[in-house]
Amino acid sequence: MKPLRRYHPTPSRKQQRGSALIEYTIVTGLAVLVLVSNPNVVAETLNAIKSVYEAFAYSLSTTFPLPNL
Repeated sequence: MKPLRRYHPTPSRKQQRGSALIEYTIVTGLAVLVLVSNPNVVAETLNAIKSVYEAFAYSLSTTFPLPNL
């Protein structure tokens, strides 16, 4: 004999919106905590972007041949 299947209704839109708000709050709180607890994260990110841009600009300047004058 097969077991009876139970009916599992899907959550209402209001419940889904509430869970999304909780997830958003948790993720935002963790992001703020990381940025506030160690302010060097922002400086390190800016330094990394700067060094990548410098490497990119250098590679562009060395790969193009000089025009014949």
